[in-house]
Amino acid sequence: MSRSRSTTLAACVFAVLLAFTGCPWSDDTRGATITVDGQIRSYFIHVPPGYDGKTPVPLVFVLHPFASTGKGIASTTKFSALADDEGFIVVYPNGRTFLWNGDPTDEPNGPPEKRDDVAFIDALLDELVVKYAIDSERVYVTGASNGALMAQRVACELTDRFAAAASVMITLPVGWAQYCQPSGPIPMLLIQGVDDPFFPWEGGTVQEGPLMESEYDSAADMVAFWVANNNASAPPSVEDLPDMDPDDGTTVYRETYAAGVGGAEVIFYGIDGGGHAWPGSTPSLEWLVGTTSQDIDATRVIWQFFQQHSL
Repeated sequence: MSRSRSTTLAACVFAVLLAFTGCPWSDDTRGATITVDGQIRSYFIHVPPGYDGKTPVPLVFVLHPFASTGKGIASTTKFSALADDEGFIVVYPNGRTFLWNGDPTDEPNGPPEKRDDVAFIDALLDELVVKYAIDSERVYVTGASNGALMAQRVACELTDRFAAAASVMITLPVGWAQYCQPSGPIPMLLIQGVDDPFFPWEGGTVQEGPLMESEYDSAADMVAFWVANNNASAPPSVEDLPDMDPDDGTTVYRETYAAGVGGAEVIFYGIDGGGHAWPGSTPSLEWLVGTTSQDIDATRVIWQFFQQHSL
């Protein structure tokens, strides 16, 4: 299904709002840069108050959506507050021009603006392991929308460096399996809204600008890719979760694909009635992005998943 030009324009307006809306930011979250392939790349890092510089702690990469920033996704997800409670470091890298080259099917045309975001994430991890006491067996990556696609690409290309990955608010572009070939299983958590207005649940055409469009697979296709890669057991066990907020118009179910021999589990959360939004966050512009489910807190769900996995 394709969206109208007016819907595409609305999506662009939303993206601009995401990029330039002021966001609250804690005093102990610092900005820094790193040079990768001759390009200066930036990121923000949040270190919990209990960090002593000696005891290795987990590290979580959180990747922002298109047209947003590390500050923006930090404000939306509130990962920093959870890091304070749970004792892990969280890093929010910034994509150049507010975008990640998360789609490997674009590679025949070369990375956008000749940037290699996989190399950036890889180099940033190297730097943080030197600067901080990081438990290298407990490094994780997650993201929203375009950042979620980048998180899945990182899981494909840096499989041996990340203990688990999580994706929210996106499916996979058609042809993904041709380019994404992980070196082994990696635990994967996926969250997707059934009524996402930008990435169709059943797959279809996604307008990415006035003159750009791409074909995306269904949510089920995305799950099937990771189940096959991870040698996970199918069919899954399925559970309807409690309707924690009956007034939000959504319900949530969870599919658990247990790890097979030598494999890794895949967990999928389907948000019936859910839109292009981070579950548990403060609703914003729902007329455009759809409903924000309050039945789960995606940030806590993702961290609880990460806690169960190490390299």
